[in-house]
Amino acid sequence: MAAKKRFYKSVLLADDGLSIQLDGRHLRSPAGSLLSLPTPSLAMAIADEWRAQGDDIDPATMPLFSLGVTVIDRVTPQRDMVMAELAAYGGNDLLCYRDSQTDLASRQHDQWQPWLDRLAAEQDIHLDIVTGIMPIGQNDAVKFVPLIAAHDDWQLGILHRVTSLSGSLVLGLAFVSMMIDSDKMFDLAFLDELWQNEKWGTDFEAADRHGFLRAELQDAARFLILLADPSLPEKAAI
Repeated sequence: MAAKKRFYKSVLLADDGLSIQLDGRHLRSPAGSLLSLPTPSLAMAIADEWRAQGDDIDPATMPLFSLGVTVIDRVTPQRDMVMAELAAYGGNDLLCYRDSQTDLASRQHDQWQPWLDRLAAEQDIHLDIVTGIMPIGQNDAVKFVPLIAAHDDWQLGILHRVTSLSGSLVLGLAFVSMMIDSDKMFDLAFLDELWQNEKWGTDFEAADRHGFLRAELQDAARFLILLADPSLPEKAAI
């Protein structure tokens, strides 16, 4: 597919400070909705993505815009469905499935169990642990529903993104609460793969995939920071 040519010259924030204008026309989502952001910092950062485009528009260089329009076009109109998908992860969370190999299982316990223990202590959600990959029922999974529902659409979009990347709602909730940063999220979510790399070495394909996943998590973290505090500078640490 041919790249889309840049069709605008100026990129400005509208008077409200929350929407963006290209040559005086409001920027809209692919579905045609007005792109109105929740904080000036996020609007400014997305405007900068559009401003930085060259002769061709490269969507891969606009991750914040992509996350924003995903919320507007897919999360807000389907909030109940998104929450249901997230709740399903809670009943099948990555952290509950442990390996049979002693050394990997030990690392999983050391790195994952504290998050399950914290969940039990703070939210009274107790998840069972199993060796292997056969699904198990989690009686307390229903308790995730109010935790998920407490997030607004913007937070929910990021929660869905990082949970689907990691396979763990437990880690996703910690990430959106800013209890863990993008690097820690990667290390926890892909602990098994990292252990395999240590044991057998890393191939180029795996390295490329891990680079992509790290970038995705960093973009999500930056989105959250800009979402959480409109006074923070655009280059806030992630």
